[in-house]
Amino acid sequence: MFKNKKRVFIVEDNLLIRTAVKRALAATEEFELVGEWDDNVGLAKQIGLTRPDILLLDLRLKESDGLEILPDLKKNFQLMKIVVYTMKDDMVTFRNAVKAGADGYILKSDNPLTLGASLQVVMDGKFVTSKQFSQNSKKPEGDSKFNSLEISIIGQLKQGHTLAKVLAEANISKEQLEEVLISLKGKFDVKSFPELVRIIREKVTA
Repeated sequence: MFKNKKRVFIVEDNLLIRTAVKRALAATEEFELVGEWDDNVGLAKQIGLTRPDILLLDLRLKESDGLEILPDLKKNFQLMKIVVYTMKDDMVTFRNAVKAGADGYILKSDNPLTLGASLQVVMDGKFVTSKQFSQNSKKPEGDSKFNSLEISIIGQLKQGHTLAKVLAEANISKEQLEEVLISLKGKFDVKSFPELVRIIREKVTA
């Protein structure tokens, strides 16, 4: 049995779509669906209870607009990846989702059998999107590609703080810090912690 599966939560008001996603994830060894919800009301509580690694977010919900709630979700659940999962294939919506902080943008029209591979790209710290947006999927350079926790840790590493001091000042667990460092290594395209520190000190401006 595959251990330590990554946890996925879907926010989608269409039961058929939720069922399809559940089946697609069940066919993978890396992911499992741990929760599903159909709107913003009560969503934060459900996320807190299930603690997902990835949130699949539809943009058209019963009483909410996914784009409007996305920034607050990123702020309140900084370690959780948020992937927009939608039928909206226009460039304006795509760019607005990227601007709002989405970690990926996947169309429901994509082959569901590719969902697991797409989510793995996100867990590797890279932005994932459907093919038609691939030429525009790169996030803008600079701090906009990092969440607030990552920005804080980048600043501490640039100042030469030890990991023990970073851990104390960030007030997070060792496991959470390890996840952030993995994410940062992916975003800076380096493989080791010393490489990460070096590139932060050399290329990140204060």
